[in-house]
Amino acid sequence: MKASLLLLHIFFAMVWIGGMVFNLLFLHPAMKSIKNDEMKKEVAGKVLRRFFLAVWLSIAVLLLTGLGLWHTYRPDLGTNPLFHIKLFLFSIMVINFIYIYFYLFRKQLFRHIPNFVWINLILGILITSIITYIRFGGS
Repeated sequence: MKASLLLLHIFFAMVWIGGMVFNLLFLHPAMKSIKNDEMKKEVAGKVLRRFFLAVWLSIAVLLLTGLGLWHTYRPDLGTNPLFHIKLFLFSIMVINFIYIYFYLFRKQLFRHIPNFVWINLILGILITSIITYIRFGGS
């Protein structure tokens, strides 16, 4: 059970973080070569709609598997201040995504989305660093 929860947790973290890397480093620069603004909006809308569905699923799975792993297998994490920082940063990521989705995406303000995705990518990397340190750094 623990291995299954951990696999799901890591997989959906990879989906979210990997999707942000793809969006920022590959898709966004390629979209700049499209001269037709309507075509650019259409492609961006379709890609982001699919990716954002994956992010919503990732958030749900990360919350459920994270709670399961924490309370079932690592209750000691509740006393670790780094773990609380990780939870705080995850909350900021979710709030930032809610803003991206319900404001920027819904209003089709696509050109502003990468700025906020960069914030979440940096937070995701910080969270990964923190949890790696907790797991392997001896804290």
